[in-house]
Amino acid sequence: MRTPHPLLALFPRTGVWFWRLPLLAITILVACISFFVWFGLSQERDERRAALVSDTLWMEQNLRYQFENTESRLAQIGNEFGGGGELHSENAQDKVRELLQGSSGLSAILWLNSEGAMLSTLPASAAPVKLADDHPVGVLRARTLNRPTYTHPFLQPDGTYAIEVVMPVFGANDFNGYAVGIFSLPRVISSHVPWWFAERYRLSLTDGAGQAIASTTLASTLNDNQGFGVTFDRMGGLGIRVTAYRATARIMPIIVVVVLIAFTLVIAWSLWMLRNRVLRLQDTETALRSEHAFRLAMENSTLIGLRALDLQGRISYVNAAFCRMVGWNSEELNGLHAPMPFWPEGASEPPLPGKDEQVKATTAEMRFRRKNGEIFDVLIYEAPLIDADGRHAGWMGSVLDITERKRAEALARDQQEQLEATARLVTMGEMASTLAHELNQPLSAITSYSAGCLNTLKAGRYDEKQFTDILGKINHQGQRAGRIIHRIYGFVRRSESRRERTDVNAAVLEATGLLETETLRRKVRLQIELGMDLPAIIGDRVMIEQLLMNLLRNGMDAMKHKPDTERVLRVTSEAVGDGVRLAVSDRGAGVSPEIADRLFDSFFTTKPEGMGMGLKICRSIAEQHNGRLWFEASPEGGTTFYLQLPQGREDEDDKPA
Repeated sequence: MRTPHPLLALFPRTGVWFWRLPLLAITILVACISFFVWFGLSQERDERRAALVSDTLWMEQNLRYQFENTESRLAQIGNEFGGGGELHSENAQDKVRELLQGSSGLSAILWLNSEGAMLSTLPASAAPVKLADDHPVGVLRARTLNRPTYTHPFLQPDGTYAIEVVMPVFGANDFNGYAVGIFSLPRVISSHVPWWFAERYRLSLTDGAGQAIASTTLASTLNDNQGFGVTFDRMGGLGIRVTAYRATARIMPIIVVVVLIAFTLVIAWSLWMLRNRVLRLQDTETALRSEHAFRLAMENSTLIGLRALDLQGRISYVNAAFCRMVGWNSEELNGLHAPMPFWPEGASEPPLPGKDEQVKATTAEMRFRRKNGEIFDVLIYEAPLIDADGRHAGWMGSVLDITERKRAEALARDQQEQLEATARLVTMGEMASTLAHELNQPLSAITSYSAGCLNTLKAGRYDEKQFTDILGKINHQGQRAGRIIHRIYGFVRRSESRRERTDVNAAVLEATGLLETETLRRKVRLQIELGMDLPAIIGDRVMIEQLLMNLLRNGMDAMKHKPDTERVLRVTSEAVGDGVRLAVSDRGAGVSPEIADRLFDSFFTTKPEGMGMGLKICRSIAEQHNGRLWFEASPEGGTTFYLQLPQGREDEDDKPA
């Protein structure tokens, strides 16, 4: 049984879902990984958002603390101003300088009396100071609410924004005036925004309308989706907005997703190609199985034995017919090398051509031995065994049991010989009267001569010379009769066919000699034209004479209705190629087209007393000598039969040692 391909065992033929399942699993895996990547990025984004809010609130608290601290210190300084706006002590001046030059963000400090009129400006170089548009409102609110108030942010001459804080200052028993601090918003940002905050975010101070009036930087790489704003209470709408910088693209997650998608596509393509290949393999395997089953059925049903040999002469395959033929099974024969168990003792197969010799098919006859010891004849046809790569891998032999065929051939030969002998006897029977007449002449002459001798002796006359002549004539007539009898005996006696060197002209003369008396009786003129230096052929002389006599007698029969002057039978011989061609021509009525195709058939005859075997035997004799017998119409009328015989080979027993 043929072993299925490993891929076919792993991937049996199933529905479409079987091939979609791996792709679905890979897609789910990629989707899960993509989801986790997205979820991680989303978590990171949320964490960054939470960090932004936290940092913004921290920044808001930090700035509020700084403003409140500045308010407290500004209130302390306000108590140091005199009624005319001057500072009472050096200590107060130091505090002012520290406040203006420190990190408070103040760009100027103003002192107003209780009615709100400006008394002094610190530093003096800042005078005149541009005040906010709602400065009077801020002063009024500070007095009314009795706490610090802030004006709305306003634009200064240098293009920056500032904001005022108005502090009401009270003495021991009465209201002394107002201390006004002007905060430069850019200075507030630069003084109170730490570097790490500025690296992560852009901080902007906004007015009541939400417009940025001061910021840490004007960088364009902002993430507008990551921003958060807070408004300060009671500071004229001042607020802060913190916007995160656009984060550097996270390459690794993108690479992971791209690689996963690429791998998914590659795996999907590979699965598709694998599917197509497996389906092709399945179709091929199915076709191979069908072909193998078909060929196995053919091999098991055939009577011809098949046997394969490798280049070393070992048996690699035998079919069931070969096993039945020799009696051993395939397990016992496969792998064996010479001498084979089915060879008779002392016998061997003809040697096969080797690797370096010309690879060609060979045919040979030999004898095999069955397992039970029976010997039988086989015909072996060896053909080169070519593998799938076109290399010569061994030999495939077809073994045919020809024992019955050889027996049939031997029986046919025996029957043919019997039929030929019978035909010769029939021919002699038909010639009996002619032969009797021919034998009667010498016997009558002998009787006459002997009677004359007896009469002479009785009369007492004795002439030695006369007796010598008479006895010579008696001897001649006796030899003549003996030759006739010997010729008839040699023609009709049944003997084993013997192929030997034969002179064709001698066979022609012998056959015509046997029919000489009949030609005279039938008034047929016999013309014999024999070629010179004809090659001797290898054949049976008696059979060739029988063939010629059949053709000569048929020619005489074909002319029996012709006038005596037209009864001409012509026999010729000539050399043709490596053989001899004989021709027998008559001047009869010829062969009609209706019977031309049946003329050599068995039991077909045009004679009322004929058997229909004469020409059939003639053709068989010609074929036994590897020759050819045919007929053609003669130009002078009638029919010409041609017999062409090759030289042939002698029997082995006739060859000299």
